[in-house]
Amino acid sequence: MTLTAGLLTAVLTGTASACSCLPYDNEAQRYARAAHVFTGVVLSRSLELGDPSHSFDDLYRYTVKVALEYKGDVPATVDVLSPYQVSACGVDMSVGVNHLVFAKGDSSDGRVESQRCDGTRPASYGPPNTTLTTTAPTTPCNTATS
Repeated sequence: MTLTAGLLTAVLTGTASACSCLPYDNEAQRYARAAHVFTGVVLSRSLELGDPSHSFDDLYRYTVKVALEYKGDVPATVDVLSPYQVSACGVDMSVGVNHLVFAKGDSSDGRVESQRCDGTRPASYGPPNTTLTTTAPTTPCNTATS
């Protein structure tokens, strides 16, 4: 009984803390949801510790020199905040690397937020895909015969 309870707790705890993105989500959908999409070189990365009693409120602050804006309006240099832990959907951007950032939040304070499921990635993979495609149903919803 104790072994079962322990295993169940381990399984449920692991599942609850893992990052899980929307299935079948694509870059065009992430672009449509984002408030800001831009490229920029990461100038620095620092860790901001949150409340010591909560393990998931620590954040990375990436300072990014913006090169090209695709959507939204951000300052020439903007801070991108992201969860520290990858299991909390944090992004891992490298200093000195140009990234394509998909972000949310009001940039008027010089900062935005981004998580793994938002789509932030190295800019070397090219510009954002903004083409939303819809697929027509393969079977008719209503067929009438006369």
